Amino acid sequence: MDVSLPQDVPIGLLLPDLMRLVRSRETIDAPVSEREFPKDANRIVWSLIRLRERTPLQLSNTLRQEKIVDGELLRLTSERALSAPTLYDDVVDAAARLNKTGYPSWNATAARWMAFAGVYLASAMWVYFLVARALRPNRPALVGLSVVVAVALVGVGALACRSYGRSDVGAAMGWASIPIFSGVVWAGLSGVGGYGLAAGSAGMVGVCYAVFRAIGTGHWGYLGAGLFFAASSGALAAHAVGVGAPVVGAATAAIATLSCLAVPMLKTRSARLGPSVGEPRGNRQSADPFLPDEQDVPEQAVADSPAVTTNVWERVRTTTLTRAGIYAGLASSAVVGASTILTSSPQTDWPSVAFTSACAAALGIYAQRATTAVERAALAVPAFAVTVMTCAVAQSGRQPMPPVAFAVLLVSTVASAFIAVKPPTERLARRTRQAVDYMTYLATAAVIPLALWAVGAFAGLGIS
Repeated sequence: MDVSLPQDVPIGLLLPDLMRLVRSRETIDAPVSEREFPKDANRIVWSLIRLRERTPLQLSNTLRQEKIVDGELLRLTSERALSAPTLYDDVVDAAARLNKTGYPSWNATAARWMAFAGVYLASAMWVYFLVARALRPNRPALVGLSVVVAVALVGVGALACRSYGRSDVGAAMGWASIPIFSGVVWAGLSGVGGYGLAAGSAGMVGVCYAVFRAIGTGHWGYLGAGLFFAASSGALAAHAVGVGAPVVGAATAAIATLSCLAVPMLKTRSARLGPSVGEPRGNRQSADPFLPDEQDVPEQAVADSPAVTTNVWERVRTTTLTRAGIYAGLASSAVVGASTILTSSPQTDWPSVAFTSACAAALGIYAQRATTAVERAALAVPAFAVTVMTCAVAQSGRQPMPPVAFAVLLVSTVASAFIAVKPPTERLARRTRQAVDYMTYLATAAVIPLALWAVGAFAGLGIS
């Protein structure tokens, strides 16, 4: 909802009005049997929470004291108050309660996550069967079985999402099928050459879209995978044309890293909410003189439409996950590009280590710009992967590269992790904020020069 609230009124006094405003749109057409009676309402505690926090705002403070700015999104949540446990006389119910108390960690959620882990382990097993050289004689049969397994996963995901409404199960099954499909494409086109692999990577973009359309949920995972396959297709095509592996890897890592700066432009659009049911719209006049004024017509569209509050938060969540998927796809492409430039030369040199370090630092600092935990994780995890990989490869270089690289990357890892984990709503000190801004500027400005240094563009100037 888009509402205007006074900044100098305690939040506790605003909650009853907000609660009535929300309930007026959710229960106005509900039968009396489904409405919440005062006895049940007294057992519910309402609170206002920031979009990216879990701690509710203090009821005694005002919006001004909580530093709520104009246009900021707040969440109105309800939580049932604690009540005395219900006592049962039946022996079966008592035994069930004792079993649940004896094993509190094992519940339906734990079983579901264990099932997801098993599915992803099975998916990794099928990928290993497809790429292992020892199983090359049996590859045609394995390709056929892998296709059957991947299609079965998609079917189970579509059934779970569209028939039973389990979007989490549908997304997990669909995501598990993508590695199997990519393994099938690699097994079928690896003998063709670079052009075949480039075409296969481009085809995987269509596969991701088709799986998403079949299941209908988990769009951010398919978006990230599609971006990764699209970047891989371009890199493989460039290498097949004759561009060297170091140049392709440096260009991929640099472009993917710097493209993360454009992702925050994808903003969430707030939903405008009309007046409550039965309330006049205002003093607006109808454009048709033969129709009555709009102020005399009750607003029925809001009552016939879904809950507007749910639509607002669903749009916010969808936009957040979309940004996270784009971050994940770009950062994964940067990881592949960094690994390519590190492993393309037989001997580790300073330019490649410096360039991959700059990419890792840039991704880690960009994580501080993200607004939610899932977006920060989509950047921080690849940044940590590049950091560890660079540190491991630098240990085989000439002295003093191993100790210097280990010390520098250790410090950058700790700093990036601190910046990424720190909630963005916390007020940083002025000097700390300026230091972070300077680090962001330096890391961004150093990516392209270090990429040119890594591919030997400055060799004519005597810099190597």
